[in-house]
Amino acid sequence: MGENVTPPSSQYPAEQPQPVPASSGAEAVAKTAEAGAQPPSPHALLKEWYKRYPDTFFKGHTKPLKVGIHQDLAVCEPWSGKLIRRALANYVNLPRYLKSVREGVERIDLDGQLAGKVDKEAALHAAEKRKAKQKGVEATERVQRTPQRKPLEKKSAHLSAPAPAITTQTIQAKDEEADKVRQEKPLSMEDKLKDLQQRFKAR
Repeated sequence: MGENVTPPSSQYPAEQPQPVPASSGAEAVAKTAEAGAQPPSPHALLKEWYKRYPDTFFKGHTKPLKVGIHQDLAVCEPWSGKLIRRALANYVNLPRYLKSVREGVERIDLDGQLAGKVDKEAALHAAEKRKAKQKGVEATERVQRTPQRKPLEKKSAHLSAPAPAITTQTIQAKDEEADKVRQEKPLSMEDKLKDLQQRFKAR
């Protein structure tokens, strides 16, 4: 019986590493959230959506979004519904988005697929918001163009003049004036009798 000879390792093919499937954008965000990362600001989250959903969110020519798309975002995004709505509000209130919301225009979902059309009510609402924004911009520009008035430097004479100081001389002068008035005033019979009594007592 012959000895069993172990064949050299080169006869066995080396085990190849298995490719790791790439995570989707939503899975990557979920892992980031699970790792304890701080939620982004609404503006920063919108910037991420431009990259994560390039067929839905546009920086140039814009298309109306599907009605209820915030619910689809809530499923794909790990962030709170409040943060999602605020980021979405930043996008749908842009002038270029409001301009795109016209009656009969096709709406799109997160995949860029058609998802309904803009109705008359939505188109009118978007037009009103555009007008309100335009009025706000014009009012701000008018305020900025209005020259600022300089504060009045000169005050009225009666306000700026110092009040006269009360001195001992002033009080004495007032007392002397009062004595003169009393002397000039004719004495009544009663005053004359009192004066005579005082003189009699003084003797």
